[in-house]
Amino acid sequence: MSDNPVPTGDDLTDDDVALLFDIGEYAHDEEKPERAGRVASLMERGYVTCSHADMAALGARFMLTGKGQDTLSARGASLNEA
Repeated sequence: MSDNPVPTGDDLTDDDVALLFDIGEYAHDEEKPERAGRVASLMERGYVTCSHADMAALGARFMLTGKGQDTLSARGASLNEA
């Protein structure tokens, strides 16, 4: 058994997963009050982090962590789908 199991995101709602997907695609608006709290919660749980300066300059304030990316992959969501 691996010391680093792939997170399944069992603690996420469908809305959380949709927001993770949006963040991964840099297609979100975290300024909306209903999303700001959800983004904060995702950050606290390790799915999202602040973007690097170069991404922030392009308007992407947040990005997925490795845990967030692995969780989307495990749940069958692909960031490469159009």
